[in-house]
Amino acid sequence: MIQSEKISIGPFSSWLNVDKPTSEDVQTLRKKYNLSKELLEYVTDIDEPTNYDYDKETESQLFIYHIPYKTQQGFLTVPVVILLIANQIITFNHFDDATVKKIFTDEILNGDTSNMETNILEILKHLSDMYLLPMHEIRHQRKELNDLLSSRADNKNLIALASLRKSLIYFSSATRNNQQLLESLADKHFGRNFLEDQVESLVDAKIETHQVEQLVETESEIVTQLINTFDTILSNNLNDIMKILTIWSVVLAIPTIITGFYGMNVKLPLEHNSFAWIVVIGITIAIIFWIIHALRHHRII
Repeated sequence: MIQSEKISIGPFSSWLNVDKPTSEDVQTLRKKYNLSKELLEYVTDIDEPTNYDYDKETESQLFIYHIPYKTQQGFLTVPVVILLIANQIITFNHFDDATVKKIFTDEILNGDTSNMETNILEILKHLSDMYLLPMHEIRHQRKELNDLLSSRADNKNLIALASLRKSLIYFSSATRNNQQLLESLADKHFGRNFLEDQVESLVDAKIETHQVEQLVETESEIVTQLINTFDTILSNNLNDIMKILTIWSVVLAIPTIITGFYGMNVKLPLEHNSFAWIVVIGITIAIIFWIIHALRHHRII
């Protein structure tokens, strides 16, 4: 869906907001707004990484910035696109996120009307802030899973913890790339004429993004450490179980071996003695206790 608004910010007189672009929207952008096929493929690609691009021929500027997006399987990141071309500002909101739309509206329609660079930097800063709520949710889930796994290492909870780590991997990559984009903006075409206000806005955006990046990295390290810890616990539990089963196998093999001799059709000691079974049991018990003592002596049990 394409929404058009009249604005007056420097040379820009119109804002097009494209929510969940369809093939019909792409055709409209090509025919009515003269956007090239290559450019539209670029801006509608949801797998496109964070990037800034300046085209000398059209004097257009393209910003691709990743934000968090929640799915049933966990959190992912998706690109938000801002295109400055001719006298138009075109934004692409691939998943019709209400928060993104509000950020665009507040900064483009109700923000600074003297300089678009300030508005763009404020938009990028607010987009970085979108990670805070998901990170709070991930932290809360991690604490719950930690409490559950501390009492019982259940496979379902371990899978949920692994899902959190996957989300944090996406966040870590996206926030790092977002930070690199902001660090490079001052040296790009976008920042060549920065005023003092724009420099301050850029610094604020970089600080905000860096804080989010550190938060993601810290939480990612905690989750990874938890997974490693519970993997070790599960391995130790499995080793303990195998050790117990092995000991029982050795212990139960002793009476089987001894009594097996008396099932053979050969002459054996005490075979005609009515109390032979007591002697055999006594010998068996003695050997079992000796083996257990030997295992303890060698600290196997």
